[in-house]
Amino acid sequence: MLKMSCLEQFYRASLTEKTILLMAAFPILPYALRSVSIGLFLLAGLSQFKLRTIPSREWLRFFGAFTLGYFALTLSLGITSDMDSGFNELGQLAALVLIPLGFLLLKDKLTSDLIRLFKMIFVVSCFLLISYQVVQIIWHWETVFGAITESEVIAFNLDLLVSVPDFLVDRVLGHRLREFTIAVTDTHPTYQALWLVISVLFIMKSWVNQPMKKWYLALLIGTACFWVYFIGSRMGQLGMALIIGSLLFTQIADLRIKLGIYILLIMGLLAMYQHPRFQEIAQGFNPSISADHIAHYNSSNVRLAVWHCTIETVKTNVWLGTGVGDLQAVLNLCYKTTFNAPVFTWTNYNTHNQYLHFWASAGLFGLLSLFFQCFLLGRYFFKNKRFVAISVLMVTLLFMMTENILVRSDGIHFFTTFMAIFFYAKR
Repeated sequence: MLKMSCLEQFYRASLTEKTILLMAAFPILPYALRSVSIGLFLLAGLSQFKLRTIPSREWLRFFGAFTLGYFALTLSLGITSDMDSGFNELGQLAALVLIPLGFLLLKDKLTSDLIRLFKMIFVVSCFLLISYQVVQIIWHWETVFGAITESEVIAFNLDLLVSVPDFLVDRVLGHRLREFTIAVTDTHPTYQALWLVISVLFIMKSWVNQPMKKWYLALLIGTACFWVYFIGSRMGQLGMALIIGSLLFTQIADLRIKLGIYILLIMGLLAMYQHPRFQEIAQGFNPSISADHIAHYNSSNVRLAVWHCTIETVKTNVWLGTGVGDLQAVLNLCYKTTFNAPVFTWTNYNTHNQYLHFWASAGLFGLLSLFFQCFLLGRYFFKNKRFVAISVLMVTLLFMMTENILVRSDGIHFFTTFMAIFFYAKR
């Protein structure tokens, strides 16, 4: 009945409401279609826009909650040397402002029923993304999990070793799996993990009320947990544990059910600790990042090197930053002069920390602008008792500690969409 009612609700939705719901399907939309969906969304908002219906106080709240960080980055153009890179990045980040603007213009449409359907479409899109990858992995099983090839031995400099230990085999296969999932979805596993953590949050809000009757939702939760573990997202596994643990503690009253699920959760945490990507953390403090072969590289020590250069960049430009267009060039120079490791020639490594990115790009004003923007969102959600929105915000802030969530379409679309729809939802 629920599925039928949702389908019926979607069928009966107006064209404007369908445009809003299309924004929820971004996990399965290619970048070009995401841009189209944003364009249609803004057109729908402008078509119903009446200046007098939005008071100046509402505009002030919009600028405070959704534009401060972008404004700080824009100001940093004043000290940017590479203006082309600066304008290019600001163009890519324009959705930080455009998506919330669309929800402001369409806030009268954001009923509880529409938001419920919006969340369902998002969850279904995330699981469709998983299903597509599972089919692709099965179809290309040997490609993904076959023996290490001669080209990989050469590419990863494993020929320098007498024998390849298991942990390096796991690392190469893990790298291969991650690259494969990125290739077939054009989405980094970190963002998949972030979306799935929030999907579990939405699912559990329905499941904990009737855990036995809605057993199929438990299967979805288990599938999401397994996939986050499978693709090796450490922050995703941590976020999943925090969301499930907190919801169980606050929502389930039956001690027997709570105890059984906590046992499963503890077992999951132990399995998570054994994951090769968690084992890298202890090795990450190995100072051999400057060595020549892959045996000394892992995501942990490379990230520590990235943070070292980012902090050195911040120290040099504490107040004003380097400018939004110059940051990557400054980081690349630091990687070369400080570490001179081949790993840093493979691709451009950004700051891998959203807070440091704003600080390094736009100085202390940039960092404080991001903090104040998130503070305003959290304060509004807490004041209006929108605890699901607070959870989404807190999980995203957690992911921002290791990723630049607000500089890629996957993160921008997710963060601004859910922050804005919760911010402008009808009370």
